[in-house]
Amino acid sequence: MMKRIICLLAALLMIGSWASAEGWFPDWQNAATPTPGPETTGGFRFRGGVTWEMNPEAVREKENGLQMEERSQESWSVLYSVNRVEASRFFADLVYIFYNQKLQMILYAFDKAESKNSYLYLTGALSAVYGETHDAESAEVVGLMERVYPGMYTLEGISDVHAWQVSDGTRIYLYHQEGGSFSVLYAAPGTSLPENGVYITNGL
Repeated sequence: MMKRIICLLAALLMIGSWASAEGWFPDWQNAATPTPGPETTGGFRFRGGVTWEMNPEAVREKENGLQMEERSQESWSVLYSVNRVEASRFFADLVYIFYNQKLQMILYAFDKAESKNSYLYLTGALSAVYGETHDAESAEVVGLMERVYPGMYTLEGISDVHAWQVSDGTRIYLYHQEGGSFSVLYAAPGTSLPENGVYITNGL
């Protein structure tokens, strides 16, 4: 499933297939149990100190030592890990998503879990970092990703959406995808606004 998704992303950005490492699932039952580690004091900070609106070069610098490739199409660009990275007890493809060279979203994409326990574990790990979770609509995830990859995500293909919100307005979504894979999507404050940033308010 993940390989198909990566190929679709590449096609939509007119780039061909992306590389994806094999064997993402370690012996997590016997592994150490770190939770995802972004710091939220003074605003959202992702792994290595990555913050919103950084450009691709600044993110590369923060991800020192991680082999990454970049592709772009018009105003959107993506910076993705060639090999999978560690996230909590698991390994995932890591994708940074930029609009006009400013970081707007971050995606961890996991392959199909071996059991429901892995999804539940990641829900608990995210809650340990960001507090109480709440259910969210599939339309929230589809609406965000539609801007980058039109037509790739469907309401029927997204399920079991959990969401968290950081004090600065950053939103985190954990969700299942069609085929059994699951992802964590981090969205910068303001990304829920219409693409031009302006609402129509007549009569409200």
